Amino acid sequence: MIGLHVVFEGLTASYPYPFLRSGTALTMPLPPFSSLFGMLSACAGRDIRPDGKFSIGFEFASSSRETIDIEKTNRLKTDPKGRLKQNPEPGIAKRQFHVHPRLDLYVTDINLKAAFESPVTPPRFGRSQDLAWIVAVTEITLDKVEHGEVCSTLIPYVNVPLGLVLPPLVDFYINDVERRTRVPARISRYVALPATQPVIGFPLVSSSKLPLYHPSDSLQDGHAVVLLDFQT
Repeated sequence: MIGLHVVFEGLTASYPYPFLRSGTALTMPLPPFSSLFGMLSACAGRDIRPDGKFSIGFEFASSSRETIDIEKTNRLKTDPKGRLKQNPEPGIAKRQFHVHPRLDLYVTDINLKAAFESPVTPPRFGRSQDLAWIVAVTEITLDKVEHGEVCSTLIPYVNVPLGLVLPPLVDFYINDVERRTRVPARISRYVALPATQPVIGFPLVSSSKLPLYHPSDSLQDGHAVVLLDFQT
């Protein structure tokens, strides 16, 4: 199967945990798939979401995610008459973020190559200030394998105690109506498989819910990536 291997790099990345909005804003170890589709949409200049015609997979790494940023926030308050107004006293928010992120993105739709070579808008690693740039776009073959070593990615949660079980995550949004709030289209459970040192992944067996493929440009024979189409 023909596909694309696209490499993104940046200075910072942040993927806040859903449903956690008090105290320090912690970042997830890996990006949710909704962020990947957001990057695709930014590069293409249009809303891109799963249509069953292509699959997507990734590997993500950073030099650290123990760094904390401090931001000034503007707050609101109500006056004695119950009217909402700006609070003159700013607040302080703490946010955890990744440093020097790298995203290896694999997609099976080679028609997206032009979007990566000349993005319509800058892609981002999470928040609007987490700018990303594309350092490589390579056309490769993705060979299906029965087993392989996987790391630095998300895999569907199938009641196996492997990696870090994450809270429910949105796979992608419906965001094709201007001036309307985006709508979550699908929510799934995933397990985060962290990067390993040395880079030897977790041995997995391919299945219908966990299809494994070997990229032709990989430097390791047993290396595999998980490609999902979100149609099952």
